[in-house]
Amino acid sequence: MEYMMVNGYQIPALTLNEPPMPEIGKYGSLRREFLLENAPMMFDEMMLEGTLYPHLAEMDNAVHRQIEQTMQTLMQQSTAPNRQTDPMGWTQWMNALQTQAEELAMQQIYSL
Repeated sequence: MEYMMVNGYQIPALTLNEPPMPEIGKYGSLRREFLLENAPMMFDEMMLEGTLYPHLAEMDNAVHRQIEQTMQTLMQQSTAPNRQTDPMGWTQWMNALQTQAEELAMQQIYSL
């Protein structure tokens, strides 16, 4: 064990071996806020156990995957405007599908 001098006293040089925090995106951040506001004990427990940020990163990835799958399904179910002749209509169509897919995925974020 290593020691360091502080005001003439030797004290143990203790450090936490924390794994690097993974990046959490938009949906991971939304999940974090949800847990903090609606399940503070669960949030604190996960934070103390070191499982909070891996959980948030996994939730972010899961929601992204779900949105992609839902987008593929929705694109097959409806007819898209021609992207070459009606670019604004196509963009509007894609934005509407994205919004629908996100609304369906939010159930995953806002559940305990």
